[in-house]
Amino acid sequence: MPQLDFSTYLSQVFWLAVTFGALYLLVVRKALPSIGGAIEHRRARIADDMDEARRLKEAAEQALDAYEQSISEARREAHEMVASAKSRISAELSEERQRIEEKLAAKIAKAEAQVRKRKEEALAELDGVIGELAAGIIEKAAGVKATKTELKKALEKVMG
Repeated sequence: MPQLDFSTYLSQVFWLAVTFGALYLLVVRKALPSIGGAIEHRRARIADDMDEARRLKEAAEQALDAYEQSISEARREAHEMVASAKSRISAELSEERQRIEEKLAAKIAKAEAQVRKRKEEALAELDGVIGELAAGIIEKAAGVKATKTELKKALEKVMG
């Protein structure tokens, strides 16, 4: 095994040191700066992304607040509209009820007047029929023919 030969041991150590030094310089001068730059670039990008996320979160919170405020404003307006419509409809219904009650009162008064008139007509007609009936009864029972004026006087005397 050539690695264990002591006559070449010193040259092997020399070339190991040269190779290790060259690789060390290559890594230090080329690889590490590019890796460090990539790490720093990534760190900056992460910081920018975090700042952007915070900014977007604040914008979303502001949008949510504006949305909630507009919802509460819309609810308040809706409640006002409902209350306004309710009072307007209530007033209209009250007016309509009053108008209908007035019409019904007029119809009831007219019907009562017609009933009174018909009652008076019926009573007047009844007086005539009763008078004729009484005249017929008197004529058949007593054989005397009584006039309407005589019967009326007799009825007033009995009634009053």
